[in-house]
Amino acid sequence: MLLRSFKWLFIGFGALLIIAAVGGRIYQVMSEKADMARFPPPGELVNVDGHLMHIQCLGEGSPTVIIEQGLQGVSSAWEDITKQISTFTRVCAYDRVGLGHSEPIGHQTRSTEVANILHKLLEGAGIDDELVLVGWSAGGVYIREYHRLYPKNTRAMLLVDSSHEQQQTRLRPLSEGGSTATLEIARYLAPIGLLRLSGLVRQQIENSPVPDDLKPRLIALYHQSHVAQTVLNESESFTQDTQSDSPPAPVGDLPLIVLTRGTNVETEEEQAIRDQMQRELVELSTNGKQIMAADSGHGIQYDQPELLIGSVKELVEQVRKTGN
Repeated sequence: MLLRSFKWLFIGFGALLIIAAVGGRIYQVMSEKADMARFPPPGELVNVDGHLMHIQCLGEGSPTVIIEQGLQGVSSAWEDITKQISTFTRVCAYDRVGLGHSEPIGHQTRSTEVANILHKLLEGAGIDDELVLVGWSAGGVYIREYHRLYPKNTRAMLLVDSSHEQQQTRLRPLSEGGSTATLEIARYLAPIGLLRLSGLVRQQIENSPVPDDLKPRLIALYHQSHVAQTVLNESESFTQDTQSDSPPAPVGDLPLIVLTRGTNVETEEEQAIRDQMQRELVELSTNGKQIMAADSGHGIQYDQPELLIGSVKELVEQVRKTGN
């Protein structure tokens, strides 16, 4: 009799879980649909190998500035920056696969694939003039790989507190590294609405330095069902991209500016290694220079946006001068 009671208890509990999961999925799908109706893609959707990729271009003139986001970043977060750059040249910001308004690709993308996808996206969007590449954080690794593969139209590069291809190897002995355990759980919770209901995404974005008027769009974008899996994929592939045995590839005499944060929360030993890696990035070009953002943390675009915009303008003018 007792075993029969437990049997029906387990069946009932299982049925409740199924009902909750189905209900959660319906809630997530309806909420996601409402979010995307409220915040449609502000730019153009381009088909790249069967996946729609989002790119938004503002302004006119050449060279075209291409913005490459940091890890897990979306183009909308740089809206204020792109608007200011668009006053003196054309600027394009895009979303990597599975982020923002770009469709997921279903697997990890190493830096070489990121660069190849960007190249196809630019071709599909009809962008074939001279380029100034801007890469923040992980974006610095991605644009260096793009230049290595497609140097023809790249005329200048701005690295904004860029990551380094060897940073995992050189910094790992000093720290335990980041954990992906939360992301592992989140990728299962997101499709059934539990991540949305938890408020964790909203809390993180509300506490971020992103301008307040952009936060509702970012909350909607990061609540999409596939984003937690995308973030996990990107984090794991980026770890591989930054534990190279080889240093970053030189870029010849390409005009290069390395913007480096001036504040830190690390130990002296960790900071010394990061400082050395930043100097190595400057030395990739015989025409490189470093600018210290004395009052900035990692998010220089929020702490001292005028330094970033001024650096972009300097490179644009330098490209125009050498092109005449």
